[in-house]
Amino acid sequence: MKAYITHLSRLSIITLSMLLLMGLPALAQRGAARTRINTSKLMEIKNVDVIYISPAMLQSVPKASLKIDGADAMSGVMDGITSIHIYTSSDRKAIQELRRTFAPITELRHSDLEQLMYIKDDNGIVNLIGQLQGDNASELYMIVSSDEEYTVINFSGSFSRRELEKAVTQDNSRKRKK
Repeated sequence: MKAYITHLSRLSIITLSMLLLMGLPALAQRGAARTRINTSKLMEIKNVDVIYISPAMLQSVPKASLKIDGADAMSGVMDGITSIHIYTSSDRKAIQELRRTFAPITELRHSDLEQLMYIKDDNGIVNLIGQLQGDNASELYMIVSSDEEYTVINFSGSFSRRELEKAVTQDNSRKRKK
């Protein structure tokens, strides 16, 4: 009987260990599920302009005035916005700090980040990066970078992949026509 209990104990320990080990990757993924950027220090950096538009303020602004170039495809994206943060500077030292702060986003360091659009021309680079969970984005980062200026516009809200793809494809087709 003692040998049987010892065998059951070993099996229980092995089974428990296997379950714990199998659960660790899921826990690690959950822990890494959202990339967080500490922007509070940007409030204290000289020559970094910070603008915040609250959900209440966005609700008071007519949705029609938020449309970009009258693009209907953007309306779904614009309707999903709950708040906006804008960080910008044209000072070289401040630009370096902005680049350092948003490096996890621009370098796509985490699996929850996806580059949705990239435009490079003589004026600089524009990136649109989404923080995705399945087919929905909770954060969109539009990063406009040039030698003279660096701007990050962070749209918080809920955006479906379909809305984002529709907006990006319409924007790209409009640029080709020009």
